[in-house]
Amino acid sequence: MKEILQTHDTFPKLLARNAQVFGDRKVAMREKEFGIWQEFSWREYHEHVKYFSLGMVSLGLAPGDKVAIIGDNRPEWVWAEVAAQAACAVPLGLYQDSSLKEVAYIIDHSDATFVVAEDQEQVDKILDMKEQLPKVRYIVYSDPRGMRGYKEPFLLDFGEVENFGRELEQREPGLYERNVAQRKYEDLALICYTSGTTGFPKGAMLSFRNLLSMAANLMEVDNKIGKDEFVSFLPLAWIGEQMMCLSSALLTGFTVNFPEKPETVQENIREVGPTIMFSPPRIWENMTSTVQVKVMDASWLKRRMYGWALPV
Repeated sequence: MKEILQTHDTFPKLLARNAQVFGDRKVAMREKEFGIWQEFSWREYHEHVKYFSLGMVSLGLAPGDKVAIIGDNRPEWVWAEVAAQAACAVPLGLYQDSSLKEVAYIIDHSDATFVVAEDQEQVDKILDMKEQLPKVRYIVYSDPRGMRGYKEPFLLDFGEVENFGRELEQREPGLYERNVAQRKYEDLALICYTSGTTGFPKGAMLSFRNLLSMAANLMEVDNKIGKDEFVSFLPLAWIGEQMMCLSSALLTGFTVNFPEKPETVQENIREVGPTIMFSPPRIWENMTSTVQVKVMDASWLKRRMYGWALPV
């Protein structure tokens, strides 16, 4: 891993490398939508990031600008984050269940000029506070359901922004690659806000060195390979999910799977059969409690088998 980081020391550079090495031969991520697992290769992952990055640049995103992202775990969140970094901007994440007050504070505190919101629910949060957020120039949504009646000129569909990027690529070929080449290991990569339980949320400014060294050090004690499968279900605004879903996945090339919705996480985990899971203790305790409750309601034979297998 250290050899890779000598030449590919940022998320956009690692993505470009993986797209070149794996292309369409390997699945980078899956998303379950309408009951079907949709697959995205490393080439497709790279193309979405490239054109969304150029699209934001064509809309006026400048180096150092902030891009706020809010929503459930979806490929578009990851694409938007790496796209912002490729444009020499700085992404930051918000928890999807944040209150209006929390969302307004973080967007205003970070001076975000672009907001990428997953769906109508998250878009409505921003619109309700738009007058309090004069620095926000564009709101981009990735799920168009329920958005047909919205006519605000600063509201854009994710695919529409990608099309702007394709047009800019025609006018200025090579711009994306030049932007990516500018990013360095010590550059600011992400602003990760604390939960704010003891006061106002605080923004931790993390460099690519911070994010990638965490993943590299983790792999020294728990090695991961490209054939591994990971299910991303904890908030991407949390640093732990960043370490797994982005840092580790980009370093090793393993596949990231996104559940259909929070309510189907357990079912989707069974379908995927992940070889890697990463969660805080509370999540494991909840999973254990769920299993134990089901065992109590099971037949005597299943209870005996559970008791026999438990020491293993």
